[in-house]
Amino acid sequence: MKNKIEKEKELWNKIKQLREEMVAIAEKKKLDFLDEEVLSISQQLNKLLNEYEKLLHQK
Repeated sequence: MKNKIEKEKELWNKIKQLREEMVAIAEKKKLDFLDEEVLSISQQLNKLLNEYEKLLHQK
């Protein structure tokens, strides 16, 4: 149980960090969210969100 909670916290922190990075890049470069660099981070974010969702369903 404790391992799942730690994994959940770790994933959530990565998700939060990627979201912040994605928005910062877009704002800094005055890009829309279809820019290649922003999309790359968005894909990483989606992968983490899927992992997080699977973890929640295991409880």
